[in-house]
This record gives sequence, C-alpha cells and structure tokens, in this order.
Amino acid sequence: MGLPELTARVRAAVPDGWEIVEAETGETPIGWSGEGSGLLVMAEDTRTRFFHPNGFHYYSFYRVWIMPSDWEGVMRHTPYVSDSVPAYLLGANERYVAFYHTAGGNVWPEGLEELCDALGLDRICYTDLTRRVVDMEIEKKLTRAPSESGFELNPKRIVGLLGSGSHVYMEYVFPEREGIDESKLLATMTDKLAGNVFDRIPQAESLYLRRCTVDTYTDTIVTRG
Repeated sequence: MGLPELTARVRAAVPDGWEIVEAETGETPIGWSGEGSGLLVMAEDTRTRFFHPNGFHYYSFYRVWIMPSDWEGVMRHTPYVSDSVPAYLLGANERYVAFYHTAGGNVWPEGLEELCDALGLDRICYTDLTRRVVDMEIEKKLTRAPSESGFELNPKRIVGLLGSGSHVYMEYVFPEREGIDESKLLATMTDKLAGNVFDRIPQAESLYLRRCTVDTYTDTIVTRG
C-alpha cells in the first residue's frame, strides 16, 4: 500500500467533518524504536475542540501508521498511569501491520473497528490494563510440555492472551531479579518466549508482546524467523 491509497482509505473511513492534516513516509510509530519504514496519516475532527489541563487546546485525532509485515520494534517503557501514551497495535494482515495513536477519540467510538475494516486488518482485540482476557485454548498449546525452545511459560504470569489468524497477542508479567540489567533480561526472555510461541503455534507469524513489570510496560512486535 502506498501513501495515496492509505490517505484515501483513512479519509473514506473517518466521519464527516474530519480532515487529513498529515501524510508522511519513512515513519516509525510514536513512542517506538525501530526502522523508519512506515507510512503515517493523521486525521483530525475540526468540529470539536478539547482543552488539556496542561494549558493547550487540541482537536480529536487519529494517527495511523502502516508498517511492513516483517517490521520489528520496541515501545518505550510506559507507566501504567501516564498522560503521554505511545502508539498501540491496530491490527495486521499478510501484507502489513498497523498502529494507531489517538486523543479525544471518544467522539468517534467506532473508530478502531471502522479503521480496521477500511484497511483490511485482522484486529487483535487485546484488553486494557485493568480487564485482561486469556484464551485458555491458546494457553494450553503454549504451556504443554516439552518445548523445543527450552523455555517454559509460567501460566500464572500470562495475564492476557488472544489470537487472530496468524497473529498472537500476549501480556506477560516478567520477573524482577536483583543485580541483573532489566533491559538485558527483557531481551533474553523475549527471545525465548517468542521461540516458545512460534514452536507451538505453527500458523503464528507474528507476536505482539506486552511485557509487564511492577510499574511499567513495554510492547514489542516479533516476527517468525
């Protein structure tokens, strides 16, 4: 998908009165690190203006990024309660993965669903941080022994788990260990955990992993191979 097509699809999906205010190439989702190889379109509702407690006005908006299907990246560490949140996964298909970022989005409550339809995405409906859902059938596949990766998932640390087609979403509570570099621990365990998922779910091509610690979380997307 090129930028003109993405722009046209977003423009067709948003309600009347919304305008496309930004369209860029070579982008990375806000709050993420990774190769800047995506497309960005931002749509804004010019009919409704909000006042932020920090002293500025803004319009309700949605930013949408389209990244290649094999794109991998990592979200910055984010407090569970934060005024500034990064982009989140919108959905994926065989050709690309999409992210979104919004504020004042409640003026268009159907926004995520309608954007997914417009972009031809399988939406992974992961739950928020206060109401988590675990698909028990997927959990059984991931926790049955033995694992070729040599890494055994602890079911008590799986607090969110859903799947859609070739894509899996998991929310996993990572242990804290004294005297160990947290970033290295997360990276090592992420590789092992992803290996477990790809070993046990042959149809899975990508894993969207929310890595939780005591007071922060950081999302990452990992693709097979």
